[in-house]
Amino acid sequence: MAINTNKTSVSHEYYCLIDEVQYGPYDVATLISKIDRDTLVWREGIEWIKASEAPELKKFFPAPIVKVVEKEVKHATNYQSESAKNIPKKMFSSAFSFDGRIRRTEYGLSFIIYIIAYSIIIGIVQTSVVFALAYIPLLWFLWAQGAKRCHDRGNSGWYQIIPFYVFWMIFAEGDKVQNEYGVSPK
Repeated sequence: MAINTNKTSVSHEYYCLIDEVQYGPYDVATLISKIDRDTLVWREGIEWIKASEAPELKKFFPAPIVKVVEKEVKHATNYQSESAKNIPKKMFSSAFSFDGRIRRTEYGLSFIIYIIAYSIIIGIVQTSVVFALAYIPLLWFLWAQGAKRCHDRGNSGWYQIIPFYVFWMIFAEGDKVQNEYGVSPK
């Protein structure tokens, strides 16, 4: 190797570690032909590090494209999931869920459905056990829809247990903007 007498540029001799065996010394051109980005390298003045992290070798090992694509896909997925939260759902799309907000119309229809189904169950069922088994999902439906209507008003779902609050849920307008429970269903 030629001795460089120019003080501004220094020629480094590198050693590399392949399969736990040390090789070298190599100049940069020879070293690059023998290693990949994850091979451990050493020279005077630095500790054993991956070749892609060595200051003089970084330009030979650019960031893998796969990593960049993964980040972009992850970012796009996050963006889609964030935007999906802001899209109002269709009526009765999650009738038994307590999450989200619904309009007065959906709540009013839910209340009518509850009254009709309750009347049918009372007319058909003869024993209290069968009544309880049929009534529990119906009650769950009404509570879930009531909680979502309370959320549309900006209140907790527990507000529906206040006497006569059902009239407020039917006739009062919901928040026009997004609140802590989600985007406006309008």
